[in-house]
Amino acid sequence: MMADLCFEPLLSFTATCRWQLLDAPLRAAQFDDNEITRPFWAEFDDWNGDDGWLMTSLDYGEEMLQSFLLDQLWPGEGRQRAFCDNFWFGVYRFATGFVYEIRPAYEGKNVDRWPSLEYWLDVSRSGYLGFYSAGSDAGVLKDDPPRLALRDPFGTSVALPVDSPIDLDTVLYKLTVGRQTPLWHIPGLNPQRLQEGQLFLNMKLYSADGLQVRRKVEQVAYLNNRRGERGQFSLQVSNPCVPPHPRPLVAKP
Repeated sequence: MMADLCFEPLLSFTATCRWQLLDAPLRAAQFDDNEITRPFWAEFDDWNGDDGWLMTSLDYGEEMLQSFLLDQLWPGEGRQRAFCDNFWFGVYRFATGFVYEIRPAYEGKNVDRWPSLEYWLDVSRSGYLGFYSAGSDAGVLKDDPPRLALRDPFGTSVALPVDSPIDLDTVLYKLTVGRQTPLWHIPGLNPQRLQEGQLFLNMKLYSADGLQVRRKVEQVAYLNNRRGERGQFSLQVSNPCVPPHPRPLVAKP
């Protein structure tokens, strides 16, 4: 599949997204109505233990704000929470359709945070959607199979394909997990000729394994591709034509 994909930097874009709470189709005027929609957001370097998880709820309520008080106790040493509710959609053309690499966008308050937000959206072993450290630069497909390298006393090794969830390096062998760029499918979304502020309503999100994303409510609401309630989401284009951040293209010393 990776070989058949073509990255389209000039079709890539940034957007905000909201989960629709009602079964009825959403109208454009209802996009940011907090009574019937919830924003997508993620945070990094926080005190709440939710780093990187993609949430679909309002921000933390008062009962969960006590952790932010720690920042006030050590003002010079406290964490600097990065709040992201704007996301970069890297567009890949696949046959006659499109799939997307999703990352936090370097826009708004995060415009100068590169490279601290170099994450891509993936799925945990339990099905939760979260942002993981990216295995490659934005727009560069990663497709490395897992490998098991066995070492003998003469220093040679044999590479064998293996399905492993962790990296492990020992005296006898080196185990390397497979790394593949996670790509998402959004039926009905056409990234060609986008305009700033354009709305796409009543859409569904599918993970790379073809599972429809659901909303699972706990203390806050997460997204999960196995558990929770199925539903739809809406997307509003912040900026069309947003190629990957230029810094990764700068020659490294």
